[in-house]
Amino acid sequence: MNLPKAVALALFLPNALWAQEATVESCGGTFVFETPPERAITLNQQATEVMLALGLEDRMVGTAYLDDAILPRWQDAYARVPVLAEKYPAREVVLMADPDFLFAGFGSAFSEDALGAEADWHDLGIGTYLVDASCDRTNPKDTPPGTAPILRDIEVIGDIFGIEERAATLIADTRARLDSASEANTGQGRRAFIYDSGDKTPYSVGCCGGPGVLVETVGLTNIAADLKGRWVNLAWERVVQENPDLIVLIDAAWSSAAEKRAYLEADPVLSELDAVRAGRFVTIPFSQTVLGMQFVDGVQALATQLEALD
Repeated sequence: MNLPKAVALALFLPNALWAQEATVESCGGTFVFETPPERAITLNQQATEVMLALGLEDRMVGTAYLDDAILPRWQDAYARVPVLAEKYPAREVVLMADPDFLFAGFGSAFSEDALGAEADWHDLGIGTYLVDASCDRTNPKDTPPGTAPILRDIEVIGDIFGIEERAATLIADTRARLDSASEANTGQGRRAFIYDSGDKTPYSVGCCGGPGVLVETVGLTNIAADLKGRWVNLAWERVVQENPDLIVLIDAAWSSAAEKRAYLEADPVLSELDAVRAGRFVTIPFSQTVLGMQFVDGVQALATQLEALD
């Protein structure tokens, strides 16, 4: 059988000779991927969903740290990936999985209390990437990030794995969905308190976190937008003073929306807020508030709930 020359070369040349090399600068330093990773581990749901959206589940040997449910469109692919830990896996567990790439959604993954610095993994020949929105160097905590980090992550992962065309298609689709979702202005003229967690001191969102971008995308004003930082401790006195028009409840495994609503309704002072008295609550899963693959779903869900409030 006579094979075309190009096909014959592809069959007999070692993969290393035609795999693409990628130089990637993550928050923890530069790493050169001489070949696309084959044994990736994702350390947060946000990172996991970028991989699944790009159809890279077959390159994953582990995942960890769900914030809430994986959407049905990725459920089958997710089920094929071993779950290494409920939260961050121990360093020893990661090493036993023999990874060649670690992909995180939050800087806490590479803290000393978790897996350690990115540079330490580079020294072992293991590449890393921290999503763009979580990197203080590329997105300072005092500068609103917009939605560009979502597209940046898709581009970088596409480059690392040598699937640039697939990534370009997903970028175009995501950009189109973002543009369409941004046309919704259902929150125009209304102020919102974003309630993530906490009771004695509410944990909320400052100027520059993903949930702040989310509410502003539909025209809402975040009552804590004047505070620097992605996440902030917000005094209840400030919330009472602002008396927001509505309350955005972030639903997460560690702090459910139902628990937070019950706390507000039971507190003798907070229960008198106009939004609480009128039941003006909207609920968004945590994974739809971060600048990741579910962000557009969050924008659409928020717009729909605001319309229902009217």
